[in-house]
Amino acid sequence: MNINIKIKDINQLGLVDVTAILTRLSWPDSGSDSSIQKELSKRYLHVNHEQPYPEMAIALVWVDETLAGWVGSRPWPEKFKGRPVTAQTVECFVDPAYRRRGIAKLGLQSLITAGAVKRDQIVAVYAPDVVKLAEQCGCKIVIYCETDGR
Repeated sequence: MNINIKIKDINQLGLVDVTAILTRLSWPDSGSDSSIQKELSKRYLHVNHEQPYPEMAIALVWVDETLAGWVGSRPWPEKFKGRPVTAQTVECFVDPAYRRRGIAKLGLQSLITAGAVKRDQIVAVYAPDVVKLAEQCGCKIVIYCETDGR
């Protein structure tokens, strides 16, 4: 098994990456302002060239010739101990055929190594399993948040 990890900005993805994430590496758009499908749609499908889109670092984890999963992070407004903060998100999705093989962990570790996620800053996650993932990768302050569209 050959693993290759590429870190890109969401605004610089290739067509293969965008297509894979939209068709098989994401949950259907839940209406959340933060959903990856919504983010990709406004950048690649329904583009407003007059509006700049914020950066989001994404680690694309390829296994052999297949994009098996991705892990992304961006600054996002959340609350911590009742106060507004800007947290760094950890968002991810792994193809069901590749789950439980450490794909998401490799992606998050790559973002940490690249400096896109800082372990000593607040990390916001939106799925219970991702709390454990972030903690295993050494993140010190992990908060579980409800997505705004659910």
